[in-house]
Amino acid sequence: MEKKGMMKAVVRDMKPGKGPYVAEIPIPKLLPNYVIVKMLACPVNISDEYSSNGQFEPTPYEPYVCGLEGAGIVAEVGEGVPKEIIGKKVSTCPMVVESKDQVGMWSQYARVPYSSCIILDDLRSCEDFCDLFINPLTILALINYAKERKAKTVVSMVALSSLGKSLLKVCAHENIDVIGVIRKESDLKTLLDLGAKYALNMESPDFEKQLKEIVAKTDTHVAFDPIGGDMPARLLRNMPDKSAVCAYGRLSGKQPDVSSIKEEMERRQQEMYWFLVTDHEIVKKPEELKKAMDYISKDINSGGDLFKINIFKRFNLDQFKEAFAEYKNCLLYTSPSPRDLSTSRMPSSACKKKKKKK
Repeated sequence: MEKKGMMKAVVRDMKPGKGPYVAEIPIPKLLPNYVIVKMLACPVNISDEYSSNGQFEPTPYEPYVCGLEGAGIVAEVGEGVPKEIIGKKVSTCPMVVESKDQVGMWSQYARVPYSSCIILDDLRSCEDFCDLFINPLTILALINYAKERKAKTVVSMVALSSLGKSLLKVCAHENIDVIGVIRKESDLKTLLDLGAKYALNMESPDFEKQLKEIVAKTDTHVAFDPIGGDMPARLLRNMPDKSAVCAYGRLSGKQPDVSSIKEEMERRQQEMYWFLVTDHEIVKKPEELKKAMDYISKDINSGGDLFKINIFKRFNLDQFKEAFAEYKNCLLYTSPSPRDLSTSRMPSSACKKKKKKK
């Protein structure tokens, strides 16, 4: 391995108030049932920002290596792991299995449990499939919730986010209609073109009136909200009795709050469900996790129509702060060479500055 046993990584001190920084740290040692992955690409999203700034419970080792998921090439395998996967491309997210010994993702090498890996076939790019866990598992858990409630239509807030777009595709695949909500009038047509049955602008003065009319017309009782703050209360106020909001984020910077309509919710038998994928049975129950990973793997190996990401911008490890500033669909390259040895073409939607030839 490179650099005499050392690697570059984005790390965070355990001391309060200390933010993340780039450092040289030892390459992790191999353990039984673990693999060492030469990391090539990692997605950047709000969950990474939360964990990097100490808003998720850290793993016990220090320094804490930032990043929650990514993809790369298996360099070494520990006892109990098939040697045949050495050299294979994998997508991995150690937090989906209970482990205290993972190291990575925003590092040149990561130590991850073999059970946290999805093997990519030779035609799949690590770039295109480095985001196969947090967003996909969240989507599948939300879909399962909708199915449990026999929902034929759901409300999806922030419907043009990376997760929102994939949610649209999976809903279509599962025959569930979507009332998509965005905040720009100019995006309404795009949302409809991507498959939403209805498109609403939350900044419109008539938003709540329009929402109330459409959910009544479609008998919609389930909404998915990553905004937080008072948005779950606004949704429930305009939804039928026995409706539920799955709050799965706080893009507003505020925790979901329904205290202003608590009595009304009790009277109307409504509920708000605070959703965190790592606490959900889709991760906690091995049989549910296997089922979800099989669903994701099947999509990948048929071309990734549901879960392949569209890349907005690329950054290297030293630029992680810039990536946080505009983390919508961004990639963080963890190795000096950004390209993995894949025959898959790069996404046409990716925005990358070309290097000048010397």
